[in-house]
Amino acid sequence: MKSIYWFRNDLRVIDNLPLNKAIESSDEILFVYVQDVKSFKDTEWRFSRMGSHRKLYLSQGLNALQEKLGNYGHSMNYYLDDTVDGLLKLVEKFQIDRIYCESIDSHEELDEEIRLREHKVDLYSYYQSGLFLDDQIPFNLNELPDVFTNFRKEIESRGVKPIKPSPINQKIKTIKSIVDEESNEFEMKQMSYPKSSFPISENRFFGGEDKGFAFLESYFSSNKPSTYKKTRNELMGIDFSTKFSPWLASGYISARQVYDFLLSYESNVIKNESTYWIFFELLWREYFRLIFKKYGKKIFHKFGLGFSDEKVSHSVKNFELWREGRTDSNFINAGMIELKETGFLSNRMRQIVASYLVNELSCDWRAGAAWFESQLIDYDVSSNHCNWAYIAGHGTDPRGGRHFNIKKQKSTYDPNGSYENLWC
Repeated sequence: MKSIYWFRNDLRVIDNLPLNKAIESSDEILFVYVQDVKSFKDTEWRFSRMGSHRKLYLSQGLNALQEKLGNYGHSMNYYLDDTVDGLLKLVEKFQIDRIYCESIDSHEELDEEIRLREHKVDLYSYYQSGLFLDDQIPFNLNELPDVFTNFRKEIESRGVKPIKPSPINQKIKTIKSIVDEESNEFEMKQMSYPKSSFPISENRFFGGEDKGFAFLESYFSSNKPSTYKKTRNELMGIDFSTKFSPWLASGYISARQVYDFLLSYESNVIKNESTYWIFFELLWREYFRLIFKKYGKKIFHKFGLGFSDEKVSHSVKNFELWREGRTDSNFINAGMIELKETGFLSNRMRQIVASYLVNELSCDWRAGAAWFESQLIDYDVSSNHCNWAYIAGHGTDPRGGRHFNIKKQKSTYDPNGSYENLWC
């Protein structure tokens, strides 16, 4: 049996369930990552879908995966192509019997699977990117609560727990490797990020499985989990928040691995409100994935999930001022400059600049979501778009959106102006 393992947002070998299935079922295997050409095209808002920070962080992770597979006698084959066309070429070239991959419940990614099956490709896709597997969710998707609190209470009352992370199938050491001499290089020139709260120019913040796992170990070997709730809303520095999101977004680590470390910490060190809040944030991430499963393309529409018919306007001029960090608020400008220069922004600042764009500048929330997609090294389609819709009042917020008082936010989170002065 000849197979392709098609890496998507699961750029790791540990706790990779569909990868293990591919290894178990195959005699020969071709490991593939396809960078879809649409990532380099401009959005309708006139900027690239994938900016330089995301490209660099991805290239770091692909290099790490290449090295990891090399330790098992395999290679990573990289392509820049239309994803489906590229995979079909490889199926024909190497007479492939099956393709294995993780399933991603967003419409573009699901369309790729549909197109492959339309070409009679034997495709095996498995959902694995959340805390829970499909059969662990205790209700049908059409019964998924439209309010997060109701979802959380349902999960907690039923005691739903993630499965343990799985080791790599050791058959990977003996399975025959298929190598394509015509695959591309994925090098990106390193850049410097001296002021970033997640400096991907610094070795320990590089993209990749081993760096992500080492960071997990380091974080849970410290006292940071026990104080997380107190520090999570800070705006700058490498020690606030968990910083797991960039590694989670590209699948360098899994949510189940984070939970496993958290469980061990609570058992062996301390279990308190802060450690619970780490689980709470993982549940939010989970919930947004399920919202995508339930509503599909609807989340990308102007009115989002349709719970609000509030007018959605857009000012091209105001959007460009926001994007470039040239608004009337230097506090907002600081956040937008940080994002543009580093590809990272604290969760608190993301909410503040999003509210400012929608409420003060009267712009389409989808333009803001697209800019975040272009810039953020931890871009995650479900979390990004659901959070933006939530702020704009077109998502799952029962209060109909969030309008932040910018002066109050600055007074609370940057009272001495140190954040603003760092970037402006």
